[in-house]
Amino acid sequence: MTTTDNAQPETDGRRVRSERSRAMIARAMLDLVRETRAMPTMDTVADRANVSRRSVFRHYTDTSELLSAAFEMQRVEIFSHFKPRDMSDWVEPERVRAFAQRAGRLYEYVTAVRGVAIHARNDHPILDTLLREDDATHRSFVTAVFGYALDPLEKAESDLLLSALISASAWTTWRGLRQDQRLTVLEARRVVEHSLLALLAFSRKSKG
Repeated sequence: MTTTDNAQPETDGRRVRSERSRAMIARAMLDLVRETRAMPTMDTVADRANVSRRSVFRHYTDTSELLSAAFEMQRVEIFSHFKPRDMSDWVEPERVRAFAQRAGRLYEYVTAVRGVAIHARNDHPILDTLLREDDATHRSFVTAVFGYALDPLEKAESDLLLSALISASAWTTWRGLRQDQRLTVLEARRVVEHSLLALLAFSRKSKG
């Protein structure tokens, strides 16, 4: 076996260990944000990941890169746990109910991280980018689920209804229901359902 042959497994092993360490550090950051609902120090992240502070910055060039990795880790979990369902054959009440149920579960899952990200977005522009991407994903999902109501409308009316549906089902609305109004998850979900159904009914009435 040549020196080159020996070097390849060693290189692959280092790469695997490096990727494992990066994942452990990102997981530590994500878990700490979820537990404390605050931005942890790098020393705290290092302690949770059982590595040195120096090791943290060997794997991540700065805090923004680490935050981005933790945010992306949560996205992977979301895509795994909250896969969209095909509602194309569902009647409107069923569609709205399923949409509100999914939104409620998803928002409860992401609230800690999203809340911290919003407060830190000015200091870490990458978070602002990631938050805007999530907002765009929400817009696309609303458009897909309620396209049957949007498509027959004139553009101005369609845009207005879409904006209203997005607002009624946005994370910021959910946070207001849960934190400001202190509603339970079930109560908040029913408010979202009611709001969506009312907007859809009003749109039909206005068109008629």
